[in-house]
Amino acid sequence: MKYGILILTLTFILTTKIIAQQTDMAGSLNSFSFDLYKQLKSDKENLFFSPFSIDVALLMAREGAKLDTKTGFDKVLHIDSNLNDKDVHDFILSLKSFKNSTNQLNVSNSIWIQSNYKIKTDFQNKIQTNYFADAFHVNFSDQSKSATEINKWAAQKTNNLIKNLISPSQITVSTKLVLINAIYFIDKWDKQFEKSETKRNDFYGVNNDTVKINFMNETNYYDYFENADFQFISKYYAGKDKSFCVILPKKRDGISSIDVSMDKLILDAIFKHTTSTLVDLSMPKFKLEASYSLKESLSKLGLKKAFGDDADFLGISTSSRLKINKVIHKTYIEVNEEKTEAAAATSIDCTDGIILHDNLEPKPKVFNADHPFMFMIIDTKTKGIIFMGRYVKQQ
Repeated sequence: MKYGILILTLTFILTTKIIAQQTDMAGSLNSFSFDLYKQLKSDKENLFFSPFSIDVALLMAREGAKLDTKTGFDKVLHIDSNLNDKDVHDFILSLKSFKNSTNQLNVSNSIWIQSNYKIKTDFQNKIQTNYFADAFHVNFSDQSKSATEINKWAAQKTNNLIKNLISPSQITVSTKLVLINAIYFIDKWDKQFEKSETKRNDFYGVNNDTVKINFMNETNYYDYFENADFQFISKYYAGKDKSFCVILPKKRDGISSIDVSMDKLILDAIFKHTTSTLVDLSMPKFKLEASYSLKESLSKLGLKKAFGDDADFLGISTSSRLKINKVIHKTYIEVNEEKTEAAAATSIDCTDGIILHDNLEPKPKVFNADHPFMFMIIDTKTKGIIFMGRYVKQQ
């Protein structure tokens, strides 16, 4: 059977709770986020990924999937098989920053087509219309040149923070199509940490080690929630349409319980019951970089068909049979006193085939993130998770 190659890559760079009613797309995204988190986490390691990046990449591939292959995408992404094109269009549009926004969250997509290779007009139109994608024709037989062109586009869309997204070796004579999504976000905190208040203190890591790291400190009002097991805090970025959320176990060794129990329904309940509370916050400054191969994780979640020789992507082209060969996800985040900056890139290579505490205490709540915690960067309009991770040790 003749096979061709489709490569999908997504790039994200982000700095980041006005909580509004959650959209169906955001709810699906959050369910997928926790599913993938539980697949990717390692008890002794940090984790940082962009579920939104991976979600959009898979949604683009789904546009060309048929029959059981498409059903697999629907299962993994928690979406209705009758997903409306307008739903995708509106969801992506809702996350983009407008020109007068205080932050930048720019969502860019592109489709790169092998010269003289015919893809279905309906598929290309959906990618360009629903995902706001630019279209380019390239000669993939010139691996170096085509990779350079793609990487240049990705770098431009991410303020040069994502470079060398695709290596020439990832492009072969069978490559027919490359889909890229790039997200760039940067924003300052709504209320910045004072650098003079940053202090070195002990962080009690997951490996029973204690290290001195820099903690940012301030006392202020935050959206706050706690129960018997954990504390939750949401710190706004400027404009208040994005926030940095931390789920801190009350026990120093409680992150494993949070990893297992936390899901979309619990997060929804937290959002409904946060109150503006005076809090003494102490939070680490940190940087994380990571790279993941997602084929095994996505297969376990239900996408196995898309990786097999019997994958059906005939909605893209009937000229050759496509299958997903590998999915690579790369990320970066830095959190400091002024802002958050984060980046993520996802490459999909396809080959031819609760107890509430509502009363405000006279004294501030103490929120000391000096031990392993879960964190998220959330779009407060939709409540969709853009980035997600766990910080368990100094990297």
